[in-house]
Amino acid sequence: MIPSDEEILRAIVDLGDDGFVPRHHLVARFRGQGERDMRRAIGRSARRGLVLERKDPEGRSFVAVSAEGWDALRSGHFEPRRLRSREA
Repeated sequence: MIPSDEEILRAIVDLGDDGFVPRHHLVARFRGQGERDMRRAIGRSARRGLVLERKDPEGRSFVAVSAEGWDALRSGHFEPRRLRSREA
């Protein structure tokens, strides 16, 4: 099962609080998940604006919680913004 946005965000916070963490450290937190599932989970969270992804000059990937991700953690609302705006 693919990790939820909340699980991804909480794992990033556990690993690096409000800074960037190596993507492979995040993937290692979810042992038993396939690489494809983790790519999907991280990509989904990034497309929803909850996670920032960056690469360093050597090509290593890093992830961090975005401002929207912190808002989602505080409020407990993890569904995409476009769905929330329709309900409101």
